[in-house]
Amino acid sequence: MYKRYPSVQSMSAFIQAARSGSFSSAARKLDLTHSAISQQIRSLEDFIGQPLFVREGGGSNLTDAGQLFASVLSDGLAQIDRALSSVKNRSVAQRLTLDIDSELAQSWLNPRLPQLLDLLPDHEVVLLSMPRSDRSAFERVDLALRYGYGDWDDCEMTQICGDRVMAVASPELLKRHGLELPLNPAQILQLPLLGYTRRSWIPWLDAAGMPPVEPAARVVFDNAANLIAAAEAGVGAGLVRGLLAADALRSGRLVVLNEAQIAAHYNLYAVWPPGQAERVAPVVEAVKQLAENTLL
Repeated sequence: MYKRYPSVQSMSAFIQAARSGSFSSAARKLDLTHSAISQQIRSLEDFIGQPLFVREGGGSNLTDAGQLFASVLSDGLAQIDRALSSVKNRSVAQRLTLDIDSELAQSWLNPRLPQLLDLLPDHEVVLLSMPRSDRSAFERVDLALRYGYGDWDDCEMTQICGDRVMAVASPELLKRHGLELPLNPAQILQLPLLGYTRRSWIPWLDAAGMPPVEPAARVVFDNAANLIAAAEAGVGAGLVRGLLAADALRSGRLVVLNEAQIAAHYNLYAVWPPGQAERVAPVVEAVKQLAENTLL
């Protein structure tokens, strides 16, 4: 329901008169006539339904209601002034709300946030991480970066990049087991293995020429970023995406165990509400550029 308020001018006139104790003094400060101040305050009293001043002799004294109103109104007008000053004659950045897959944020995007923000100088970026199962999140954000098969309904999307899956481990793990690169598939299977709830070892085993039998895992993760961190800590060998493991591989915290790799079918997509392609285009291009530089 629409709520009516008195005019800001009438409230400003009231505050000036309350502070000075004189309608004439308030008129001079606001560059108005005495009658204009009187009319503004009268309209305010009509709105409130009771007098705010008692006119006595040549001055005006606040009633109890006037004193209460003045004590509260000063802060309210100050807030209005601050709100106006915050946007007046100021260029406000375009806000973009992004839903980022948590694995992507942990393993890849967070270290690249300075680069991403440099590529979006005119935007204020809000980062969220919605649950994977919450497909309605696409309707509540400007852009989502999600892993999937590109089969989201009622959305527009583009694949950010293709990727490959490879077997990795930490140099410390190989040292503990007395192994040197490259490892043959049988040697890899003798290491403690890290499992991932959304990935089977069988496609990789098939590419490596091994029987398609799922091996036992020492520990299973539902988050690829945590799997990568465990591999870096020497817990075991695991299958990882090139994009998510790129920093660990470049720094030497992880090493690729052999040449067997498979194409990833569950890839990174940018997803946005219909009709918003132009709005999100700068972000999509920035993320694609960062991904391409990572996979070079």
